[in-house]
Amino acid sequence: MKRVAVGIIREDGKFILARRPENDSLGNLWEFPGGLVAEGSSHEEALKNHLMEKFNIDCVVGEKLAVITQEYDGAPIEITAYQVDPISKKIKLAEHLAYRWVRWNMFKEFECVPSMAPMLEILKQQGL
Repeated sequence: MKRVAVGIIREDGKFILARRPENDSLGNLWEFPGGLVAEGSSHEEALKNHLMEKFNIDCVVGEKLAVITQEYDGAPIEITAYQVDPISKKIKLAEHLAYRWVRWNMFKEFECVPSMAPMLEILKQQGL
């Protein structure tokens, strides 16, 4: 099973969403920023590295907030969300097409990856 770690980066009631590259699986869809966790790597280490490489965000990876399992292209993927506190906020995209700061009531305006609906439900239950 592939493992993915995503960062829940929030400030002033807004969350960061990133738009996937056009030619990727699920291209053009919006997601919480994150990436695959390589064998032998921790979720936190992989997430911190991915956010630096792909978004230029230096950060502290905090508490685990949610874990869901989703099927993509016929294979299960475990997605773990972590609270992320950015140290630097000068976002510079390396692959994604765009990013937005989004309030809860705005998520419905974005066409998101399928894992977003169950992830958002868990986060809402936690009062984030």
